[in-house]
Amino acid sequence: MFPSRPRLRQALARLTRAALGLAVLGALVWFALPWGIALPSALLRPLEPGTRYLARDGSPLRHGLNAEGQRVGAALTFEQIPAPLLHATLAAEDKRFFSHGGLDLLAIARAAAMNWQAGRVLSGASTLTQQLIKISSTQVTSPPATKPPRTLAVKLREALQARHLEMLWGKERIAAEYLSRVSYGNLFTGCEVAAQGYFHKPLAHLTPAECAFLAALPQAPGRLNPFRNATAVSPRQQRILARMHELGWLSDEALAVAKTQPLVLQRFNGGFAAPHAVELLQAHIPEPHQPPTTILTTLDPALQSYAETVITTRLTTLRQYHVEHAAAVVLENATGHILALVGSRDYFASDGGQIDGAWVPHSPGSALKPFTYALAFERGATPASIVADLPIEFKTETGLYRPENYDHRLYGPMTYRSALGNSLNISAVRVLRSIGGAPTLLMALQNLGLSTLTEPAEHYGLGLTIGNAPVRLVELTNAYATLARLGLAMPWSLVPQQVTGQRVLSEHSTYMVADVLSDNQARVLTFGPRSPLQMPFRVACKTGTSTSYRDNWALGYTPEYTIGVWAGNFEGQPMEGVSGVTGAAPILRDLFIHLHEATPLTWYTEPPGLERGRIDPRTGHRLTVNSPPSRLSREDLWPIEHPPSTAVASDYDAQGRALLPLDYAAWLTTPSNWLGDLATTARSEESLPSPLKILSPTDGLVVHLDPDVNGGQGRLLLQALPEVGATWHCETLKLIQEGKHTFAQLNAGTHRLNVQRGAESVSVSVRVVRDE
Repeated sequence: MFPSRPRLRQALARLTRAALGLAVLGALVWFALPWGIALPSALLRPLEPGTRYLARDGSPLRHGLNAEGQRVGAALTFEQIPAPLLHATLAAEDKRFFSHGGLDLLAIARAAAMNWQAGRVLSGASTLTQQLIKISSTQVTSPPATKPPRTLAVKLREALQARHLEMLWGKERIAAEYLSRVSYGNLFTGCEVAAQGYFHKPLAHLTPAECAFLAALPQAPGRLNPFRNATAVSPRQQRILARMHELGWLSDEALAVAKTQPLVLQRFNGGFAAPHAVELLQAHIPEPHQPPTTILTTLDPALQSYAETVITTRLTTLRQYHVEHAAAVVLENATGHILALVGSRDYFASDGGQIDGAWVPHSPGSALKPFTYALAFERGATPASIVADLPIEFKTETGLYRPENYDHRLYGPMTYRSALGNSLNISAVRVLRSIGGAPTLLMALQNLGLSTLTEPAEHYGLGLTIGNAPVRLVELTNAYATLARLGLAMPWSLVPQQVTGQRVLSEHSTYMVADVLSDNQARVLTFGPRSPLQMPFRVACKTGTSTSYRDNWALGYTPEYTIGVWAGNFEGQPMEGVSGVTGAAPILRDLFIHLHEATPLTWYTEPPGLERGRIDPRTGHRLTVNSPPSRLSREDLWPIEHPPSTAVASDYDAQGRALLPLDYAAWLTTPSNWLGDLATTARSEESLPSPLKILSPTDGLVVHLDPDVNGGQGRLLLQALPEVGATWHCETLKLIQEGKHTFAQLNAGTHRLNVQRGAESVSVSVRVVRDE
């Protein structure tokens, strides 16, 4: 029996109202209700990245962790995502992403059937949009938040939020946000940092096989960790490739190549290149209010790597001389940019590898002398000026100060060129005294950025010019860069800067310093003709060695680059007879040759206002066509307004010997006399009074014996004037006669040395200290 027509109409009406109600409810759920569900707050703000440090070419140096302990990649736009990675991700997670509205109803129905049949959850059918909501809802915050339980209510809320997000954002933005925020395991958040972390390459360089590998990881990044189980990811990766092919995103040929491509993992945990440089940069960048995402540095990655290799290689050969550490800085003169900075042999070495030798202060030895001579040139001296390299002592607040040359020799009349080139201590002290002493040099060095010189000038005294104050390699290298820029000072920097140099020294004085420091002949007396400082192209070089061989330095420059090198031991132990020219200079040489091979280095054009001519190195006087014939001559240069005096006949005796001041009379009779019969004093020796006098050692001399040098043994040359008939005596030291010379075999203690000639007798006191 069928219902009457009125009843049928009533039933149809009820069904219609129910359908309309369901439609309205569905529309409400699909369109209206989601607007009332707030999106996760974490989704609406960018992820906090750890600071990224890049080399000057954009290659990564270090990618730090953020406050949540994650290494977060850059926020990408849709255009930055490679198509193979997008397709692999959709094939793995959401193939109908561009056709659904945030919830894939077909996938939900399929998953429900599968789960019902299996009696357990096999598939969740979450779309990419839902997963983006989920990872944003469970994002770890600081302080850590508790993850919400995965209840039905939570899942329903996430579904409504996904629908809300689809109504708010476009598909391209959702895909980009997902790939920027999803975890790929091993603390890698975002596909960009994952590409670096697993393959050490940028996103654009990933192959389809590598894209499928990355797309496989978010499902279970812990279980699929390839660093723990290399084969764990392969089955899922292969399925993703097959699905990409089925969906038309991978050709037959591309699929065949991708399925057989071997994957080479190159673990890159954010990088740890140039560790000392990055840490120095961190220390000098003020803490920002908002953490910077990327810091572009000035470091040249290839040059940085080469400098590290050179230091490691050279220290291997120096280890037998107890040299364990070294540091180097390469600076670009035009900008002040540091191109390479190596702080130690190995950052991870247990013997102090994390100490930054480029920043920790050390005694510079003779490396400060060029600034003394530059200041003298500023005041009218020239490379042809003469300084008396003879014994001298000065009164200081702490007693008498007696400088000694490195080899304990005296060199008599020295041009400033030879005195600086041969790094003579006595000459440098005399030159500093002539220009106003320590206050003059101290102010200049402080203006050049040597921040460790904090004591008053009286604390350092004249010994400042021979390195009695610790300095930093970075700062000293930059001070040399001022010389390289011919007097223009500029701050050093590890980040790109645009600054204008400030003139602190004249172009003339700094060019003359460069001319001297690049003159191999000017240093031949001390360093010989074939030292590591002699290069196949012109470089201004200077070395330095501190007391007891604890530090040695080599610095050099061309118009393009300035390089500074320190070698020694962080614990302060002395090296075994290694000086700047044998320890640090070979590293300096290797670096300059490497730079020259890449781009040939140049030399300066001589500034106008200077002229060159011949001089007599015994007197410093200029030789002209009207000067008497000279048995010695050398070329030198000077400012036109400060020419040397012209040599005249009264400068020489009848035999052509240069007539020197009486101060040189004693020196002319010693073995240190390099002039031989080419010089005498203005009065004959017969007319000079000849009281017995001790030339060496000076009274009160303190000698340090290094236990690591020659087994802690040492000896001292004894010199008296006149030598004929002089006899040496000492009750506490053994005296050794070798030809015409007498030496004292040294041991610790205070000793009195006596010399006699007839009724005359003179003595001096010497204290010998054995360094521990």
